[in-house]
Amino acid sequence: MQRLLFEAAWEKTIDARDREEIEKIFEQVKEMKESQSFFILSQARNHRNDLLVTVLIQNGLETDWVLCGEQLSYYEANKLIATEVFSDKRLIVPAKCSMPWTFIFSESSVQQEPNFKKGALQMFSER
Repeated sequence: MQRLLFEAAWEKTIDARDREEIEKIFEQVKEMKESQSFFILSQARNHRNDLLVTVLIQNGLETDWVLCGEQLSYYEANKLIATEVFSDKRLIVPAKCSMPWTFIFSESSVQQEPNFKKGALQMFSER
């Protein structure tokens, strides 16, 4: 059975309303096949004009999903918006777990201005 997991920093800092919203979304999407996916929760720009993409990372497999060192691309309506390699060592989603995460695409990685509609996050592994 799929479990919802919050990384330690999220556990300490998440607003109660945000947590409740993530839990509600998790309940709607937790029944998944044996696969790995990203469910977009929100997109925004920060004060440095970086692109923030908050997702629910879903690992339906029996093995941990290690995302550290992976290249992720953010698309809108099948158009590439940004690509970045993420190296945070906390980016490990245990087997049969879902975990919220905010990926920060630096302003320099943004190739096209986002409109925050029909967003999708994809991973391209070279392994």
